[in-house]
Amino acid sequence: MDIRTLSFIAIGGMAGATSRWALLEVLPDSSSWPWQIFILNMVGSCILGAIVSKPFQRLSPRATSALATGLCGSFTTFSMFSFDIAELLRNDQISIALTYLGSSITGGLLLFLISKSSFNRIGLSK
Repeated sequence: MDIRTLSFIAIGGMAGATSRWALLEVLPDSSSWPWQIFILNMVGSCILGAIVSKPFQRLSPRATSALATGLCGSFTTFSMFSFDIAELLRNDQISIALTYLGSSITGGLLLFLISKSSFNRIGLSK
């Protein structure tokens, strides 16, 4: 990896981390279900689906790295997702933890695929 690509990823990472912080400030916090992180990860899955779709394949590899690795990588948060599940399990909220785990995996994959498919159709119609 060259320094320019690393710079693009860093800029994308700053944008993603800042966007995540801003959304966490706006989204209501819930003690029963980790909605904030769930919403962030679902939105990030949609964004990533768009980035890997056909219309975005015209972007340079550096721009794709900035958006996919930098922006989406820092916007979504696997570490908090893991922490939330661990806390739910530690507090014996097993059904909520399993629901959150299943919903996050299934929802993230479905939203990624729907987004990618939708943007692919948009790209084909132009």
